[in-house]
Amino acid sequence: MKAAAAKFPLLAIVAMVAASTAMALPDDRNQPIEIQANSAERDAKSGVTTYSGNVDIRQGSIHISADTVVLNSNKNNELTQITANGKPATYTQQLSGPNDIVDAKASKIHFDVAKDLITLLGNGTLKQQGGSITGERIEYDIKTERVRAQAAESGSTDNSRRITVIIPPSKKTANTNSAAGNESKKQ
Repeated sequence: MKAAAAKFPLLAIVAMVAASTAMALPDDRNQPIEIQANSAERDAKSGVTTYSGNVDIRQGSIHISADTVVLNSNKNNELTQITANGKPATYTQQLSGPNDIVDAKASKIHFDVAKDLITLLGNGTLKQQGGSITGERIEYDIKTERVRAQAAESGSTDNSRRITVIIPPSKKTANTNSAAGNESKKQ
């Protein structure tokens, strides 16, 4: 597995994010949603609600903070899309335990509810448990547990930009190295 992670660092991030979604706090989606903003506007015909000015959304351990948030609903008043814009817009969620937090930020965070697809656009960063991925565009498909990252916008010829992936050492590896270091000091 270490060899696969070394050859395919994006694969390790995919596994990390996939595990995080599977282990999210079970009560989050059953909690009430609290939205605070400076203003709100609802267009019932189009199903669009826009919250503007220091928007703060909380549902259980989920927290979204942005300058504006647009919620799109279908004719049955079911939520279909969420778009948060900010400098940056942020998303955090506690997963399985108090130290297991997913932290995402980007200029724009878009969630397509039907496709279970989260997209971070513009200086996107996704962090969890010491690991991170940074890029201009980061997509996470919840259903397929697949992460895709791009350094520059689609169609750009700018080859100077790159994605950055940070994979922390496993606790087992860190403990083994620490024990080996202590053992060599004794000799």
